[in-house]
Amino acid sequence: MKHEETEFMRHDLRLPELTVRGMVLGAILTIIFTASNVYLGLKVGLTFSSAIPAAVISMAVLKMAKDANILENNMVQTQASAAGTLSSIIFIIPGMLMIGYWQGFE
Repeated sequence: MKHEETEFMRHDLRLPELTVRGMVLGAILTIIFTASNVYLGLKVGLTFSSAIPAAVISMAVLKMAKDANILENNMVQTQASAAGTLSSIIFIIPGMLMIGYWQGFE
């Protein structure tokens, strides 16, 4: 019985996860979502989560490639979801001005 369970869980399929195509797509999505988050944050005062839109866009774009897989899509989505974290820099500058650490621009 134990042997059957290990055979079921064992899998020899090797799928590429870290690819140049995925890195480029993730970088493009990160730049787009970071810029839009910064703009929205400065204009309205809040940002949006970019993880779900990045996953949907990544699936749509990678579907055009015949050898794309879910691991590559996961890498692109994770890379692009960092845009929400990168865009939080817009809240640092007003905070520094409010506490008096930074007096103004030269």
